[in-house]
Amino acid sequence: MDETSKTVVWKAVQETLDRTVVLRILKEEGGGNPAEVKHFLALARRFARIKSDSLAAVFDIVSEEGLHYVVMEHVEGPTLEERVTRQEPLPVEHALRIAASLIVSLDQLWASAHIVHRNLKSSTIRLDPRGVAKITDFSLAIEAGPEVNATAMDDGLIVGTPCFLSPEQALGSHELNTQSDMYALGIVLYHLVTGIVPFEDLDVVSILAAHIKQQIPPPHRVRRSIPVAFSWFLHRLMMKDPGNRYANWDDVLLDIRHLLNGSIPSCVRPGEEALSTIAADFAADQEGDAPHSNGDNKAPRIRLKRKAKNDDIASFQSKSLIDEHADDIRREDLTFMRVCWGILAAWLALVFWFRAIYQADPLYAGSPLSSSQLTDAAPPLPDPPEATGLLPDEHEPPEPPPPAPPPTRTPNNTLNRPDVQPAVQPNVLVPSASAPAPTETPAPPPAGIPTLLKTSLARAFAKGDLATARQLVQATPEDFQEKKALETLVSQIPDPDALVAEYLKTRIGKPLVLDHNGKQRTLIPRAVADGVIHIEANGRGAEFPISKLTPDEKLSWMEIPKDAARHAAHCLTLMHSSRRAGISVRAADCPLLAPILIEAAGYVREPAATPPVE
Repeated sequence: MDETSKTVVWKAVQETLDRTVVLRILKEEGGGNPAEVKHFLALARRFARIKSDSLAAVFDIVSEEGLHYVVMEHVEGPTLEERVTRQEPLPVEHALRIAASLIVSLDQLWASAHIVHRNLKSSTIRLDPRGVAKITDFSLAIEAGPEVNATAMDDGLIVGTPCFLSPEQALGSHELNTQSDMYALGIVLYHLVTGIVPFEDLDVVSILAAHIKQQIPPPHRVRRSIPVAFSWFLHRLMMKDPGNRYANWDDVLLDIRHLLNGSIPSCVRPGEEALSTIAADFAADQEGDAPHSNGDNKAPRIRLKRKAKNDDIASFQSKSLIDEHADDIRREDLTFMRVCWGILAAWLALVFWFRAIYQADPLYAGSPLSSSQLTDAAPPLPDPPEATGLLPDEHEPPEPPPPAPPPTRTPNNTLNRPDVQPAVQPNVLVPSASAPAPTETPAPPPAGIPTLLKTSLARAFAKGDLATARQLVQATPEDFQEKKALETLVSQIPDPDALVAEYLKTRIGKPLVLDHNGKQRTLIPRAVADGVIHIEANGRGAEFPISKLTPDEKLSWMEIPKDAARHAAHCLTLMHSSRRAGISVRAADCPLLAPILIEAAGYVREPAATPPVE
């Protein structure tokens, strides 16, 4: 079924009690070493004495005829790694509650016999049907303590899973303590809430060096919904020097309780100078995060002035501060509104003066007006040049108007012009004959995808026919505002089987568990090409097409979608699976196609039957 560096693991049935169990068998090379056999059996007895919900129970210990194994509880459920990979990162609160349950067991191991697990990681912690996290492996656990060579059984080698090793383990230190498990727990939590395993893409030597010297972004920089206080928590758990981590597990649990109830934990240290694997990137950003922020970036915030000697962290408050300073805020808003209204009034007055006075008075107009345009009964307005078709030649200057006698002023300072009658209304507005005719702005196309196109696309998506869906969008004669965006999005939707192939290529050489026909099989992908997976199972090579996987199996081997097109492809598989009831939630991540995908799911009567994979 599975194996570690020290043991081979098999699933079996205990006939006397009619229950499924796990046999953890010491490998042959270890079984030939009396010291290693003694160490293995002694640790199994230690674990058997600890009764904790977060430890897989030890039922029996067998040592006979050179065969040494432990009978353990079989935890029916996914590992934390599978849970994050198949679905999405966990909410911070869920991850913290898992950590709290694991800490109870880790604290018991250390308090009872100074046992360090040394190999805490997402792939050996399973969630049972109740959602309880259980540690299922102890093959690398050791008894440590002051002046104890904890690595005496390792033959001078660095053992463990590289991405989850503490810096002191990466350095090959012989003195380990429970703080090493604190560091590993920090990495597990980072993986759970971000979906990222630190340094995963590096080679082994580079990973070890990275744990010793390098840093990673704090979780709240990876996902904006994560509270900054949680990043401080991991910053403390993952200090490079174990002496800078929490002094004991009780202090860790106390800060978890603070994080869960929203109070400020002790891990918030604005002036922290000790080096941690979590980068100290906690300066307040434009969204207004603070060390004790709850991660809700939608709430209103106000920036306060920084203290004179603090350039790293700015303080922010939310609604409570707004309530306390409501009068000041209203006063500032009122002043701002008065200024805006004053500017608007001045602008309107200027426009009125220009139109009513400047253009109407012939003395200031750019061209002379005839007396007929200024009488009480104004004649019909002449047609503009554009309407008569008599447009002036742009290359020839217009013919100058005939000269008019110069105006004179009477003793009472009234305007006296020979060509203007006395009954003049100076404020009459007369449009200039040279003003351009108004042009009609074409009406924008209607918003919303046409109903007929939506129905046709839904039926194509229900069949998984992406080619037809693309043709429907391209061939539709109707114009609508979303047409270009819809055409681009539909053209970018990948084939769901291609997403499965992408994920499997990242798992080449790594064991995968396939739940098929009610049975679990452990497979190791060796290659993926042309829609065919080349695998190794039970020591034999085999291959099968991705298309023969059931929709549920495909979903378990897809990465979390990162854009709207991939979300749509994920929905095409989801609507044919046993989990299709969740289509409305997943479709929301692809807003343009959401109603169409939900309608398509309604056309799927039942999950498509797929022949078993041999």
